[in-house]
Amino acid sequence: MATGQTFEKFISIVQRLRRECPWDREQTIESLKPYLVEEVYEALQAIDEKDYQKLAGEVGDMLLHVVMLSVFAAETKKFDLDQVIKGISEKMVRRHPHVFARGKAKTKTEVWRKWEKIKSKEGNKTSLESIPRSLPALYRADKIQRRAARVGFDWDQVAGAWEKVHEELDEVHALMTNDKSQISKGCREKVKEELGDLLFSIVNVTRKMEIDAEEVLQQANNKFIRRFGKIDKVLQKKKLTIKQMDELWVKAKKSEK
Repeated sequence: MATGQTFEKFISIVQRLRRECPWDREQTIESLKPYLVEEVYEALQAIDEKDYQKLAGEVGDMLLHVVMLSVFAAETKKFDLDQVIKGISEKMVRRHPHVFARGKAKTKTEVWRKWEKIKSKEGNKTSLESIPRSLPALYRADKIQRRAARVGFDWDQVAGAWEKVHEELDEVHALMTNDKSQISKGCREKVKEELGDLLFSIVNVTRKMEIDAEEVLQQANNKFIRRFGKIDKVLQKKKLTIKQMDELWVKAKKSEK
């Protein structure tokens, strides 16, 4: 566990970089946004790989950005690191009365209900509006559905969610079949809307099955990259027809079984 002295030294390092490093001097709170997102994803990758030494480094990078944002904000008196730490500490105590006060919560569901009730008293947005719009779409869809499910707005069984997938798929199919050109602006906009509904309903199925939609899509991405690599190697040497590429694709699939 880091001591207060170690943390103070780290803060002083960040402050010195801010004063003396040309790159750090030019940064703003806004310019750090893409780096902050990148560090979080690198930490997620380390977790997936179960590389805990790498994860330690990525957690350090995330901590660096927390301190940098706080140091930058302190320069214009927006907030400082003490406020950040004090604020999150008070919030955790306030939202966990079953731990720090006389409240009771024996299950995870009870904890979430109390959490949302306390949030509403704090004047926050509704439970769904408070979910950040900047989250990856699949992850955000899962989070939206889980929050709705906490108050009972959910399918009783996964079969209901699966039927909804078929319903949405049929709607897309009907649109594509009715518009023979498949390129009219009105049809394209409607198909776009229905495809969004289809994706949302697929996330509902993965959620009901306790499967991470973001994770399984990443696995599908990685599988495609791996299999396409077999085709790509040949394409670097000669041009192939779509039929030849499909034959190589089938061979790549078979080789993995």
